[in-house]
Amino acid sequence: MSEGRAPSVGNAVRAALLASLAASTVAACAGGGGGASPPSPPSPILPPPPPPPPPPPAFPLVVAPAASFESAEYLGAGFTSSNRSGLGQLHASTAYSLGATGQGITVAVIDTNVDASISELRGQVIGSHDVRASTRSSTDIDKDGHGTMVTSVIAALKNGTGVHGVAYESKVLAIRADTPGSCQPGDAEDSCTFNDSSLIAAIDYARSNGAKIINMSLGGDGNITPALKAAIVRATDAGIVFAIAAGNDGAGPTSTEGAKGTVPGEPAIVAGDPAVNGRVVAVGAVDRNGAMPTFSNRAGSTASYYLLAPGVQVITAGVDDDVRSPGANGNDADTDGDYWAASGTSFAAPHVAGALALMLDLFPNITPENAMLALLESADDYVTSTPDAVLGVNAGVGTDAVGGRGILNLQRAFSPMGATTMNFDGEQVALSTALGPARGALGDWAEHSKAFNGLVFQDKFLRGFRLDNARMLGARPAFNDFGIRADYARGHARAAAFGNAQISWFNAPRPAYDPRMPWMEDPEPTFQLSYNLADTRVSVGRGGGPERLTPGLTLIDDPSGPATLGSGDSWTSYAQSLGPMMLDVRTFSGHTRNASSIGLGASGQDWAMRLGYAALKDTEATLGGALQSRFGGDDSTRLSAISLEARQDLGAWTVSGSLEAASARVDTLNVSGLWTSAWSLSAEHPFAGGAMRFTAGQPRRAEGGQLAFNAPIEVTKAGAIIYASRIAGLTPSGRELDLEAAWVTRLGELTMFEAAAALSSQPNHVADAKTEAALWLSLRHAW
Repeated sequence: MSEGRAPSVGNAVRAALLASLAASTVAACAGGGGGASPPSPPSPILPPPPPPPPPPPAFPLVVAPAASFESAEYLGAGFTSSNRSGLGQLHASTAYSLGATGQGITVAVIDTNVDASISELRGQVIGSHDVRASTRSSTDIDKDGHGTMVTSVIAALKNGTGVHGVAYESKVLAIRADTPGSCQPGDAEDSCTFNDSSLIAAIDYARSNGAKIINMSLGGDGNITPALKAAIVRATDAGIVFAIAAGNDGAGPTSTEGAKGTVPGEPAIVAGDPAVNGRVVAVGAVDRNGAMPTFSNRAGSTASYYLLAPGVQVITAGVDDDVRSPGANGNDADTDGDYWAASGTSFAAPHVAGALALMLDLFPNITPENAMLALLESADDYVTSTPDAVLGVNAGVGTDAVGGRGILNLQRAFSPMGATTMNFDGEQVALSTALGPARGALGDWAEHSKAFNGLVFQDKFLRGFRLDNARMLGARPAFNDFGIRADYARGHARAAAFGNAQISWFNAPRPAYDPRMPWMEDPEPTFQLSYNLADTRVSVGRGGGPERLTPGLTLIDDPSGPATLGSGDSWTSYAQSLGPMMLDVRTFSGHTRNASSIGLGASGQDWAMRLGYAALKDTEATLGGALQSRFGGDDSTRLSAISLEARQDLGAWTVSGSLEAASARVDTLNVSGLWTSAWSLSAEHPFAGGAMRFTAGQPRRAEGGQLAFNAPIEVTKAGAIIYASRIAGLTPSGRELDLEAAWVTRLGELTMFEAAAALSSQPNHVADAKTEAALWLSLRHAW
């Protein structure tokens, strides 16, 4: 567990501190060699004072690409290839790219003494306290600098030299708790020790002095004592979270002894205890390849609250070589701290403590247990294909006794987790609903107007994330459901006339039995009944509608337009001749739509036209799409439309067209000036025994209008949402243009053939949507 390029010192392993330290400073391309003395370290790295950083944003908003944070200092690239910073392995740059630095968070490090004078820690230690000061001599220091190295993993400065800490703008409250004299070379066990009374005093001091996180890179064998557990419970009850080293006692079974380190030591064994409210995590170690070293205690019974983090040959900033080995040959001339390669769960734990500092900094409203849970649930599963060196079983998929939850991954931890929602004036809306597919006359208005850019949404932990460049979900195809169309093509149509009355009806085929939906009912038949009396014509029907002057499109769906096949909607039409003019009144009633209209028309031998006014209401959609539901309401629209239809025979051709302009009213939202347009143009000509028709059209499209709404822009530390007024345009980015060619002919008295092809450009009025095409072939024969 020591640096491969340098010899180890006989007593470098300090079991009570859960650490294995290399006995040399680590330098770029440092020379190796044997012997009892460490090689000459590099010249001291004296970083300039860092400039004051700008305050991070309240919520994640990419401040710079993650790659821009992956500097040589981030990677520890100035050192030998076998020694690196653990930051790259954690993907910490993702958290930095969102603005997380640990600013404003105090981490208590309960350990040996911390040398706050080394350049990497200048200004980072805001307080030091020794719980055994009254019985400690002035010469009693930890010459290996364990507490200093642990602190550097958390909070070493980002200053362009060496390495920086996980939470480089956090502050450390250094609390010394080792037993006086136990860290001295003359000690009987030659290892720093800690007794419960000292740890209890240290925990209580951290709780009373503003710490939000406590790191304990220490431990021992056996179960935790009631008094020590009570101190931890007091701290967790106060909202403090703990990262505790799991222990370095791991060893496989031998012929005379069973496996060791099968569970974390104490106090880490308390992780997962219901009394600590999910606010304590035991931390084991992995090497650069993501494998657990044998020495790391396994998760055991703490599996649900056990994480793995870098803990083998981790570059740390520590004490000067003259402190560790006074007068040794090859020591440098300066008195500043040096860099050391360190192994042990002592150095895995502070990676997690730093990650918690980043989490609490970036998401000030997150609860302590949710901050911990976000790290646990986002960890990379630790799975092995060979039996574990300690437990003798493979680490399986999911949480297990070997690697617990898995390896800490900050890229996943700082991404939205679980259900994501937006909040509009107290109405909680799923993000997938707010950014639902473009459809209907409004198309991709939300994306085009950037209505949701910069707004805050929350994940299952109520963490606030900003929408940088909000994109709506993929839109549905512009075409009708060809499955329903095919079913109806197999139906049976009949017609009969009785004097002045005519009736036609259509029976759709019975659907195939589906045992998953035994309640499915047969489709209702559609019909039309008309009666002519002098200058009056009355018609009623279900499905379809009164005949129009222009046929429109058959394959392409306008979701805001008339009902399509299988709707079962009913309608009535009353038409009265008034000399050369024709007055008609129509009503339409469906499950979610109803309309009434009045029209005035005129016709000649080879022409016809109609000017109409219609009032339409849709209780399920807003202009065929979604608007209110994106803000937590129910979609609905009221439409007042003026339309003009005309038909003209030009020799063998029949040309027809329609034009509509409508104003829309949207209930429950502050919408103004919303109006739409639609048009179609058709030409029909006899061809090959049948009729060929060419049609072009634009379905309803919003041409103007704006929405004023209260936009969620911030989540406070208390979890309250702050809103700002915002105005967004309701017009889409594109304009759908539909083209269709159809040919229908009889192949015999009872056989009908139909071929149709359609092309939809900028479907759903989305400018960058791909053009869609469809082909329909139908052969019908009656028996």
